Amino acid sequence: MSSSPQRIRLHPWYTVSVVAWTAFCLPGMFGALNAAGEESATLSNVANAVVFGVMTVGGFVSGIICNRIGVRWTLLLGTLGYAPYAALLATTASLYTNAAFGNTWFPVLGAVTCGLSAVLLWTASGAINLVVPEVHHRGRAVATKFTMQNFGSSIGGMISLGLNVHQDHRGRVSNATYFTFTSVMCLALPLAATIPLPSQVRRSDGSKVFEHKFNSYKDELINLKKVLSLKAFFLLAPFLLYFQWDLSYMWTWNATYHTVRARALLSTLFYLIGPSIIGQVQGWLLDKKEWSRPKRARWGVTLFSIVALLTWIYGIIVQYQYDKEQTVIDITDPVFVKSCLLFILYGLIENSGSVVVYWIIGSLGLEPGQVSSFVGLANGVGGLGSTLAFVLGAVNVSLNWQLWANVITFLASLPGLLYIGWFGIVDDSEIRRATTTGFESESASSSENEYEQEQHIYTTKHDESESTV
Repeated sequence: MSSSPQRIRLHPWYTVSVVAWTAFCLPGMFGALNAAGEESATLSNVANAVVFGVMTVGGFVSGIICNRIGVRWTLLLGTLGYAPYAALLATTASLYTNAAFGNTWFPVLGAVTCGLSAVLLWTASGAINLVVPEVHHRGRAVATKFTMQNFGSSIGGMISLGLNVHQDHRGRVSNATYFTFTSVMCLALPLAATIPLPSQVRRSDGSKVFEHKFNSYKDELINLKKVLSLKAFFLLAPFLLYFQWDLSYMWTWNATYHTVRARALLSTLFYLIGPSIIGQVQGWLLDKKEWSRPKRARWGVTLFSIVALLTWIYGIIVQYQYDKEQTVIDITDPVFVKSCLLFILYGLIENSGSVVVYWIIGSLGLEPGQVSSFVGLANGVGGLGSTLAFVLGAVNVSLNWQLWANVITFLASLPGLLYIGWFGIVDDSEIRRATTTGFESESASSSENEYEQEQHIYTTKHDESESTV
């Protein structure tokens, strides 16, 4: 019988927790770094355009790489490029402040390393959370990943606020802020190295994870072509373009209208309230077994669409008010309450959209290799949306027009999202069959409770037989 530490390591939620930890340390600190930002958003927008441009290209091959080397090595490689980005951006920002020249390639180099790592990290994270846990735990697995990622960003916002609390004017954050974020980013790699192979994982119901077997690059390209030809991918593509588009506008809006300490506080609220608290509730509801998976999908996409639409309407009102007044808002100003409410809502819909779309990808009944390819493509299309958005910011398109680009992209994405949410989701049994080794379909008369009872009896007998060896 395996030791207790080994049992813990081979449990699905150990791997899910490690994925969440990497999300805390890497994209979490990345988000805090961007939300805190520079005095001018131009440098950040240029660097982020490169990051997401690399992710756009990489997304079309990251699924193949993941299927070739496995999710463990893909996750490990995904932890390597974030810290150099933060360190190089800090160095360049300091040089910019002192009017030095000839070092503009620093942020580009850091952005390339970050983009390469990010696309691998996100592909591995999605492939793990949508395949490794039990079927009725995958909504919570996805939500946990985004909760920790956004909690990391909120902690980063608190760090930034503490280090810049006396900066009641517009400007850049201190170098200590950058180096603190860089240090946290370095903590992801050690724990990522400890996750087991999917074939070693044992779910609590006794089942084993079906692991994709790599045969040849030709087969992987055929598999990628199949995913690209799916009606679900075609219909979800506009939403995949949108769901990472919004951050450029939100971060630039924060930097444009607020002092350094106000930006840090807004960053904390953005990531803490909606994503870190409400996000877990969303994951729990998406896993609620009392409702069929298609019913959960219909409620999920409909509620998200309504809340997001109302939020963007409120955002239009606030944007035009702030644009007309042209003031810099501090935490002591009464109007700051309006900024807080809007940024909390922005954080809610930004996170909720990510959770919904990843959960939908895992609810299409795809086998693990196709899940990896779909997640990689989702990151690629999402990266394209982010690249276009950050390019708009880098060329100084007005915030009013950046806002309308978000609203138009969101409205264009709704028909496909709602159609797949209402008509494209399969039952739990089909998903379990596609991602479980040796799974046999239950009879039509068997209920979910009967299935769990049978698995419990099997697990009990298996443990008893082990104890007699």
